[in-house]
Amino acid sequence: MDLTPIPVLLLSETIEAEPDVPVNYLFRAEEWLARGCVDEAQADFAAAHDLAADALERSAWGYLYQYYMDWAEDGLQRCRR
Repeated sequence: MDLTPIPVLLLSETIEAEPDVPVNYLFRAEEWLARGCVDEAQADFAAAHDLAADALERSAWGYLYQYYMDWAEDGLQRCRR
């Protein structure tokens, strides 16, 4: 029996379908963190940060990707508390 929370499962399906979208990792990281799963949250925040940084380099309008990077950095700090 899989005890993974439904929101995490749905976000995981979304990530499988679109693995290059940083915001999906951010949402899943928040779900993990809210449940006390710090290692999983940290991995997703790091993945989101890396994806957003890559997208920022290729974007002429990078404010959204910069926001994602800031969100991921904040999340990583919360994981370390």
